[in-house]
Amino acid sequence: MKYGLLLFVFAFLCCSKEDTKGLTSADLKGKWIETETRLDTLYFESSENSEIMNLYRGKEIRNGNLLPKFGSGPYNYNLLEEKISLNWMLSSDSSYNDYYFKINGNKLNIGNFYGATSGEILIFEKLD
Repeated sequence: MKYGLLLFVFAFLCCSKEDTKGLTSADLKGKWIETETRLDTLYFESSENSEIMNLYRGKEIRNGNLLPKFGSGPYNYNLLEEKISLNWMLSSDSSYNDYYFKINGNKLNIGNFYGATSGEILIFEKLD
């Protein structure tokens, strides 16, 4: 009985907290929707050479043209401990920027990397 309780406590402590430590791109694969406005969507995918996160934000009229909203498009990413390092592939800047990043169950918390009006930390929910 004593060992069973000890085993239960150990298992609970090991599994009760999820973070980016040990998180892989396979854990992120799929579609995620921003929970406040439910308009912005992240889609994570992997290829042999890179990890890619696509941001879909819809379209807007700029200078008389219907264009994707600013920040939309593909990002290269690297997972770090409680951070994600992002490079917007449509920018001429090849540097990566770090943002807060944490997974809790089917919720993804990420620093506001594209200037959304929802706040400093954005929350996305997994769709599939």
